[in-house]
Amino acid sequence: MSGTQKVVITGIGVVSPIGVGKKAFWSGLLEGRSGTKRVTAFDVTSYPTQVAGEIHDFDPNDFMSHKYARRMDRSSQMILAAASMAMDDAKIKVDTNPSRIGVFTGTAIGGQAWAFREYEVFREKGIKRINPFTAISTFPNASSAQISFRFGLKGPSDTISAGCVSSTVAIGYALDHLRAGRIDVAFVGGTEAPLDPAIFGAYCAARVMTTANENPYQVPRPFDIKRDGIVLSEGAAVVLCETLEHALNRDARIYAEIAGWSHNADCYGMMTMNPNGGQAQAVMREAISNAGITPREIAYIQAHAAGTVADDRTEAGALRDLFGDKIEDIPVVSVKSMIGHTQGASGAIEAVAAALSIHKGVILRSINCDTIDPNCAIRLNRAQCLNIPVQNVLLNTFGFGGKNASVVLRSYGSLQDEKLWMHWV
Repeated sequence: MSGTQKVVITGIGVVSPIGVGKKAFWSGLLEGRSGTKRVTAFDVTSYPTQVAGEIHDFDPNDFMSHKYARRMDRSSQMILAAASMAMDDAKIKVDTNPSRIGVFTGTAIGGQAWAFREYEVFREKGIKRINPFTAISTFPNASSAQISFRFGLKGPSDTISAGCVSSTVAIGYALDHLRAGRIDVAFVGGTEAPLDPAIFGAYCAARVMTTANENPYQVPRPFDIKRDGIVLSEGAAVVLCETLEHALNRDARIYAEIAGWSHNADCYGMMTMNPNGGQAQAVMREAISNAGITPREIAYIQAHAAGTVADDRTEAGALRDLFGDKIEDIPVVSVKSMIGHTQGASGAIEAVAAALSIHKGVILRSINCDTIDPNCAIRLNRAQCLNIPVQNVLLNTFGFGGKNASVVLRSYGSLQDEKLWMHWV
């Protein structure tokens, strides 16, 4: 475990297909609500996939002025809203020492949808009609820049683009900075707005998305024998993180500790994981070691589990190889079964789910799995949420291009027990 500072989550903000805001999101998770619907943002009649995780109840004007909102793309609007919610939730003042506050965001696609739209304007009406905010809205670093600019934060401000693991890596980078004492506070999150005709078409062409369009609420189907691909979704989340010392000094509410992380590469294929699961197992093992614990201390796993035939099987195999027979006793959940795959935002959104699970003592359940694939021999929690105190949660994200990243979240109660034990020793 590198660094000396403990790092905790004290604020949460989320924009998701099952709810905007902490309360609505948590309610959706507890209900096992599906966020999958037929696409309404554009005409999908000719597309092989016609469902997605659209967000219909997000209005950027609830979080910023109309003038400000129109200067940025939807992915920046969503993460700026999530950052505002996280800051309010943490009840923190950010103007006292802004140079000690960092911003770390992740996105795979960024503002590409805006770029495609403006290209059509350029093609039809010429260069003089292009929106003057196009350049700054389509840069991948717009998400971190907008948060820093909006709140006057002068610490490090970085955007990580690493495919589906982008915001998980952002969490890891923030953890490293906070542990090392370079900063005291960090806004950490991810965002994705991929529901554009061209982007959606590209995913269709890649043949990674479900084509089960008849019953949108029944897809995706992670680990199910009938799974046939991902559901592409939009969304954003931000967790406000602090060193434990900083949080205690201001008497902050603590959701969970970010205890460890790791990331690596498969070097196998651009669209699928190495079926031997070796690097997936390695990244989980390294994250657990970085947290200063052993695999036997993991009590709950939020799997990547996006619903593809090959990668669900690979992840299940890697879990069994790492945990051995103990995997039969560890509840495994797919948050994506409810919200779909938000690509670069998935790590941040699922970190919110894990932090709330720890804070409230609830293990979530997966939906849309009627018959577990025999090749995915894990204990998938399907029947109901479990009211069980949770100590250590392993969160996995695996992505296109062979990117792998895992994070371990830990209960604040564990931290308190550790401090008490050290006092008596």
